[in-house]
Formats: sequence, C-alpha cells, structure tokens
Amino acid sequence: DPAVIRRLLEGVSPDPSIIDLDQRQPEFVSPVWDYVNNRVTARRIDAGRAKKSAMGPTLDAIQSRYGVDQDIVLGIWGLESNFGQAPLNYDAGAALATLAFEGRRRGQFETYLMALAEMVERGLADPSQLKSSWAGAMGQPQFMPDIYLSIAVDWDNDGHRDIWGNDADVAASISHYLQDRGWHAREPVFDEVRLPNGFDHALADGTARSIADWDGRGVRRVDGTPWTADERNLQSQLWLPAGATGPALILHPNFAVIRRYNNSDRYALVVALLARAFEGRGGLVTAWPTQLGALNRDQTLELQMLLNSLGYDVGTPDGLFGSATRRGVRAFQIDQHQAADGFPTTDLLAALRTRAGGITARWPTTGR
Repeated sequence: DPAVIRRLLEGVSPDPSIIDLDQRQPEFVSPVWDYVNNRVTARRIDAGRAKKSAMGPTLDAIQSRYGVDQDIVLGIWGLESNFGQAPLNYDAGAALATLAFEGRRRGQFETYLMALAEMVERGLADPSQLKSSWAGAMGQPQFMPDIYLSIAVDWDNDGHRDIWGNDADVAASISHYLQDRGWHAREPVFDEVRLPNGFDHALADGTARSIADWDGRGVRRVDGTPWTADERNLQSQLWLPAGATGPALILHPNFAVIRRYNNSDRYALVVALLARAFEGRGGLVTAWPTQLGALNRDQTLELQMLLNSLGYDVGTPDGLFGSATRRGVRAFQIDQHQAADGFPTTDLLAALRTRAGGITARWPTTGR
C-alpha cells in the first residue's frame, strides 16, 4: 500500500552514522579477547541467571517444544539486548533505507524494508513500535523484519507475536529460529582442546572432520575427558581465535547454527560462554595471548594491500579482517615456514613490509 510506504519513509534521508557503524562492527575490528571479555561479564551472567530463575517453567516448556538448550537462548537474548534493557535508538525504516542506499547490500536491505512494510500493512506492528538497532534489527531478539514474519512466535496465544515486551514470546521466538536453522538437540556447541607438539596449524582452515579424525591427530579435550562414542561421529572444525599460542577450539555443528543468528565466530563463542556461565560452568582454560597485540583497522588495510601486492589475493582491501584475509595470511605463513594459524600480528605485518620492500600502504586521502 503506497500509504504504508509513505508512513514509513516520509522525510527519511540517509544517516551517515549508520553507515559508519556498519563499517566498524566489533566482530571485525576489536581484538578477539576484548570482544569476548567485554561481553562475558559478571553483570550479564547475573542477569541471565536471574531471568532463568524467574522464567524457569516457561523456559523448560519452550526447550521441550523446540529442543534448543535454554541457556543458549538466554545467551543470545542477553547479548542482543541485555534482556530488553538495551535502548533501540533508530527508526527501523530509516535504518533499512540508509543501508539499502549505501549500496553494498542493496537488494538484501530492500527486502527487509518491504518485509517491514508488510508487518505494518498486516497490522502485526504499529510504526511507533518499530524502533531498532542501527542495522534495522527489532525487539529484544533483534529480528530483521523478514525473520519476524516467518519465525516470531505467539507463545502465550494472546494474538500478538510480541518480541518487544513479552518474555515468553521472545524466548520462544529465539528457540524457533535456532530450531529452524538446524539445531541438534543434546549436542555440544564447542570444546576447548589441547594440540600435540608439531601439530599442523594449517588444519584450522574451516574444514570439517570427524572427532574420530581429530582424535587420531592427537587433539584432546583440555580437561582430558575422552570423546564419547556419539561425539566421535560429529563433523567439527578446529578454530584458533587468537592464533597458535591462544585457545584452541573444536567447533561442533551447533556452533554453526548460532552463527546463523549472527555470522561471526566471536559472537557464537560469546553466546556459548554465556550459556556455560548460566549453567555454572567455567570459561576457557587457556589464556588469551594479549602480549601479541592486535592490528587496528588502518594496519589491517595495510596488511591486505601488502598481501595483494605480493600475490596473495584477499580481494578489495577494506580494513576488515574476514575469511579471505585469513586465507591470505595463512598462505603467506606457509611460504615463510611459520605456524599457519591465519592470525595477524604486528610481527606479521612487519614481515610483509620487508617482503614488499618497505612500502607502507595507507588509507586513501579522500572518501573516508
């Protein structure tokens, strides 16, 4: 209905702050240990335990219906909105229109915008409710509009799928999402492991192997607990979030399901660590190698430009450390006979500068 579109978008203009936030997402630009430690906090853990206690029977019923671990649901809920305490300072229509206008994902955000219009047209939400994050994500579970239309749940059957103010609807909606994306009931999310001496760190390349295969390569749980017969059949990946000297994690299929909520290994790790804390379990055993330091965005851009100049194709440099850049770093490390962990450090950047003849890549002088 054109009237709905006018109601959503009248007076809208691009918001430069949204574009800036989109390009500085902490999943890409913060050191992994800062990202984790700033989110797995005593305050968030206490809030999650309080929510679990207050909603006990309801959470049990939701877990029984969808087969999703309620502590994982609470981890996502706490991370997305601090259990509804995080402010939503943006108008969803304006946020989605800005990100469509920005252009890199125009089709994706136009689809979201049309789903938002459908929500209003069908009377599922009033425009006054449509406050969102800068990315256009709505309500306590931070659903995009198309996800709301297909996944949100009216758990208490009051006629409203209320992800803004109804705790039961929020928890059930997150559970339904994870079930729909392939959650495996009663399977683990990840295990911290120890690697044997001489281990080939290049195997942490995202390739899934059976736990039986990893066990045959000498990979053991950090606490020494043996793999069960059922676990040995899991197809799991090795992840070195802070390189060869930091924690080593075996990621099981449910880890990838959490990533469907937010496509970030760091995000999924925080959710799983929060869930462990809600259960009264500890966090990672191996300390983060903070002494290695971490690259800022300017340094990451330089790293990408140097890798490209040396023939390690990482795509268009953008200062964000993603999978293509990790592959380029790993290839360079292999050629240098270093541990191929794909982790960028200031020493690695210095080595690249030396190989490139000391030329330092810099941000363009315009357009920033």
